[in-house]
Parts: sequence; C-alpha cells; structure tokens
Amino acid sequence: MNSIVVPDNLPEILKKYVKAAIRSQPEDIVSWSAEYFKSTDDQYVSLATTQKQDRTLFRILAFQLGTTIGTKERIEEVWSDLSLDFNLLEQIYTIGNFRAEHVDMVEFLGITFGHWTKSLKETVLLCCEAFCKCLATDGYFMHVDVACKLYGYLAKLDCSLPADDDCPDGDVSVSKPTIVQTSRSLDASPAPPASGAQLQQTNVCVSLESILARRLAAAAVDGGPKTGYHVPGIGMAASDGQVQAVFEYFRKCAADNGGYVYDFDIENDRCPQLDAINNN
Repeated sequence: MNSIVVPDNLPEILKKYVKAAIRSQPEDIVSWSAEYFKSTDDQYVSLATTQKQDRTLFRILAFQLGTTIGTKERIEEVWSDLSLDFNLLEQIYTIGNFRAEHVDMVEFLGITFGHWTKSLKETVLLCCEAFCKCLATDGYFMHVDVACKLYGYLAKLDCSLPADDDCPDGDVSVSKPTIVQTSRSLDASPAPPASGAQLQQTNVCVSLESILARRLAAAAVDGGPKTGYHVPGIGMAASDGQVQAVFEYFRKCAADNGGYVYDFDIENDRCPQLDAINNN
C-alpha cells in the first residue's frame, strides 16, 4: 500500500484558510472556499493573467474585509495573506487620507479597485459585484445606501493626471516619474510589510513633497481633494450636480428593487454619467 505524502506547506495553507474563513463568515462556505482556493492558487501563477482571476481576487478582498469599519491591522493581515504589494497599500492609505487605525472599508475598497479599472463606472460595477455576498442569477447588487456612499466618495476625489502647471518651475521631467509610479496594479508581491521609514522612501520623487503641498493648497481654494495621484478607475472629481443626479437615479432604482441598486441599473442607458464630465 502506497503511503500518502503530505506537502510540507499544507499546515500553513490550512491555517491561512481557516483564518480567512473566520474573518469572512461567508453565508455559503462551499462557494466561498472554492473562490478562495482558486484565487490563492492563481496568485502563485499570475494574478493578472485573466480578467476572471482578478475579479475573483477582488471578491475575496471584499469577503474578508467587509463593507463596514475595519482596522489597518486587519487590512494588512489580509493583504499579506493574499501576497499583495505593500507599496500599493501605502499609496491607497495616502489617497484616502486613512491616518487613523480604523478605516471605512467601502472607501478603502473603492480606491483599491480603482487601481485596476479604467473608469469610475467600471469601479462602481466591480464594487457592485464584489460587495454582493450571493451569486444572484439576475445580477449583482448593492444596498442603495452603500451605492450612494461609494459613488459620492469616489466621485469627489481628484485622481486625474496632474496638469503641467502643477510641476515646479515647469520641469516636466520631474513630474513624470510621479505620475507613472502611482498608477500601480494589484500585482502579487511576496515582500512582507516594510517599516514606516522604508514605505515613505519607496518610489518617492525628490520633489514630491513640494508638488503635493502645492496641490493641497490648490484644493483648499477649489474646494475639492486633489490627491496628487493618477488612478484611472477614479479620475477627475465630478461636480455636485452630477453627483446629485446619480443619487436620485440610484434611489429611483432602489424604490423598484426593494432597496437595492443592481449592476444592470448602472449599465442602463438611463443612468446618468458616473465619470466626471470634462468641460474643457
């Protein structure tokens, strides 16, 4: 009779799985486990080989972090379990101005997903799918309060490409590295969390501090938070009128759908434009 060979890393794999399941408290443990192990397995090959693999990863993130208030300790534990890039995590903290230990997970996940999508509309649709705890046959959905909170928050962030006049002394060669390095993806990275000093020194342009200072000063005048980062899935800040139009549409949809906004509502031609309208 052949003996059974137990892989050396099996105890560690099971330990991470049990911890993730306890944190997530999934309604359907079988479906959740299938997605968890598929996502974990895919990471060791390539997180970005197919769109389906990435979407599974984002569902795992939302399952584990939830959509309420969480802690940075929990975020960093999940981030480490999924072997994600901690430089990217520090960037997300900066964009969202998440300075306290407690973090609003809807806001955090919205910014996170925006690094992978190409428009704000795509980001909201991805959140709709990831936040939905059941695989509905008629579409994914979010509660209207979550949908409005998510869109209202992301729509008022300015994560567009900085204008040339934001560069000190018109030095375009200085600003370009800042733009390129901040448009990061959710690629896997086995590196453990770096120290605070290391994170501050990683991928930071020498003159970045002065550039951000200028943008923050401009934000105080313009009335909008200018992050100084380019995130394609968030883009430039939308106007108050545009945001209110989307809110009204979401509430009308929710009135017909038992309090929820579905993905097909967002994709409907009647839905107001979610991405900022550029009048230039």
